[in-house]
Parts: sequence; structure tokens; C-alpha cells
Amino acid sequence: MSQATSVSVPVTNLCHISRTLPYFSDWSAPELKSVVSGCRTLQMSAPQRIIQVNGLEPFAYFLVKGEVTVEMPTGEIRTIREGDPDAGYPIANLRPSPYSVTAAEGAILLRIEASKLRSHQASRKPASLFTDDEVAGLDWIDHPLVTRLIKQARNGTLSLPAMPGIALRVRKSLERDDYRLNEIVAIISADPAIVARLLNIANSALFRGCRPCESVRTGLQRLGVNKTLQIVMSLAARDLFVVKDANLKKLMLQRWRHAIDIAALCAVLARHTQGLQSENALLAGLLHEIGALPLLRSVSSYPDLLAQPEVLQDMLDRLTPELTAMSLHQWGFEDAFITAARHQNNWFRDHDGPADYTDVLLLAHLHALAGQRARLKLPRIDEIPAFQKLAAGQLTPQLSLGVLDEAKGQIQELKSLLA
Repeated sequence: MSQATSVSVPVTNLCHISRTLPYFSDWSAPELKSVVSGCRTLQMSAPQRIIQVNGLEPFAYFLVKGEVTVEMPTGEIRTIREGDPDAGYPIANLRPSPYSVTAAEGAILLRIEASKLRSHQASRKPASLFTDDEVAGLDWIDHPLVTRLIKQARNGTLSLPAMPGIALRVRKSLERDDYRLNEIVAIISADPAIVARLLNIANSALFRGCRPCESVRTGLQRLGVNKTLQIVMSLAARDLFVVKDANLKKLMLQRWRHAIDIAALCAVLARHTQGLQSENALLAGLLHEIGALPLLRSVSSYPDLLAQPEVLQDMLDRLTPELTAMSLHQWGFEDAFITAARHQNNWFRDHDGPADYTDVLLLAHLHALAGQRARLKLPRIDEIPAFQKLAAGQLTPQLSLGVLDEAKGQIQELKSLLA
């Protein structure tokens, strides 16, 4: 017998409730309206189990008030209370569920048909400030810098980062049917710094073969020209973050180090994911931050932003994905890279088919930010669709992500080589 009072949720109530749930932080009113028919609030008059172990319950639950307990497969019990980071995301989202979940007396939950959420996530794109999308809750939307960037993006005058010269020259050569290996060797060899780092990467634990590479030619012959191009692009990307302005150096270094952390994790995850290539994942991770450059290069003219790092960080989090996607489109990158850039913070992105580079980037991103999860109000890494996609392959479906723990040496080596 049900111990809960079930009430339908009008759109106005759903808009009010959603403001307290991080999952809906970038949803517009029309988006909320599209799922309202599948929403109900449940108020518990007594403790009740809402999700069974191995259950296939067709609902997603969000905690609005009170608390719930989650019993793990190990027997460990975790309590989630209103206001906790986990309360703002679907609780025990995996199906079949590896957990049992019990709502306490007095708890109020928002219940939504999971099929509506999945359908919505499969079709939605993150709201863009550079189009006419409706975007809610941004206090800095009218800041002069943001206004200028949006205006320039809309009229096609925004100055986006240029592709690094050496990568551009290699790519142009490869576009010709009659390119010669000697030509590619000559282009890369003209940059001794790139040569040294390319050989170090080629001989690293993640990429090395039976014999060490001792020249650009042997590296090309073993790695292949396309893989070499991706690695050269990754190495050259560092120069995009080099500036002379003292106020910007620290900010640029922070973004580059973050990109390196993500890229190294991406490369290792891709190695253990069928159908994905480590060099492509490495590049997707390194380039996901380049959209921050137009904003960072202008921020020194706005001392108020330098004095408000949290506001600046929120701007970067919101603007970078779309600006990166625009840059990669301008560079002629494949859709897989552009999609990964655009959805880099879209934690509950879902799609049909096997894992892709966006899944790898999302998982790497959350893993790198694990220590800041409570402050940033991020979901649990094992509750997002990307985790389920990768766990279906060779990854162990454990929160610790054993593959990454075992590959710490490879990750540190890559980070050192890219720094």
C-alpha cells in the first residue's frame, strides 16, 4: 500500500521547484513545460521504499524536502538530505538499479517519468547565449564584455583563436591526394620543440610500440600521419594559451592545466573504450578550453571581473562550450569534436549507440572535478549516462573507476609531457 500522497505539478510550481535543483539550472520555461505532464510530487506519510535493488522503476526522483536513504551493494547506507548536491539530481538513476532507496516520513519528492527526461536529453542542446535561446538566471548577462561578445558572435565579427600554424600546414598537406611523407617530416622538423615533445609522446606508455621512435620519420611510420597530426595539434595548442599580460598569465595557466588534466584522463579512458582512439580523445580534452580565449584576452580591460573570480568562472563555464564549438567548426574539425566541446558541461546528455568522445570528455571532466563536487553542485560520476555508456565496455562500473586508478602512472606521464 502506498504511503505517499501524489499530486500533479502545474508549470508554475515546477518552475519554482526546479530553481532549487541543479539538474534544471539551464532549462528554460518551455523546456520545463515539455515534461510537466509526466511530473508529480510525492509526500510521504510514512517511510517507503521507492526504488528496489535491480528495479526497473520508470521514474526519476528528485528530493525537494526531508531525506532519503540509499543502500549500496556493499551494504553501506548513504543519507541524502534536502540541499545536498545529490538531492538536485536524479537519485539512483541507473536501471536496473544497483541500489535500494527509501524515502523518510515527511519527505517530499519530485517524480518525473524517466522516458520524458531521456527523450528530452537526447534531443536538447545546451542553451546558447549566442543565439536567441532563452537562458535563465544569469546575473552577468548584461555585463559590457558579455554584451560585446554576444553581439560580435551574432554578426560574425568575433575574433576566434586561429589554428596553430604547424598543425594548419600539416593538415593542408594531407588534404592533397599527392602528399609525400617527406613533406610532412619537413614541416614538423622545422619546429624542434614540437619534434622533441612529439617523440616523447610517441615513446610514452600510452602510445609506444616495440621499438622506440628516434626521429620524426620513424614516429610517422609507426603512428601514421593522421594520428601524428592529432598529437602535433595537441602539442601546438599550448601556444594558444601563452600571453604577455601579467594579469592574464595566471588565468591562462589555470585553464591550460585544467585542459591537460582532462586530456590525460580522456586519452586513458578512450584506450579502454571500443571504437575510440586515444589521440582523438587527447585532442578533444586539450581543445575543449580554447573557447575561453576570446573572453580571457579581453578580461584585463574589465577590472571588476578580475576582482570577482567566481563571476568570471561562471562566465567561462557558460560561454566556453559554445565558443569552443564555434572555433572548431571554423577550423574544419569533425562533428565528433564539435559535439564534445558543445556538451562538455551537459552532464545528463544521452544518446543512442555506443560511447563517443563526448561521453569520455564528460566522464573525465567530472572525475577531475571530484574534489569540488559539493561546492560546484555536480552530480555523482556514476549517475550520468556517460558512465553507463563506458561501463558497458571494459570499464568497471565502480565509482572509483579502477581503470583510471590503475593508469595513474600513464596519466602523470602524459600531463608532464603536455605541460
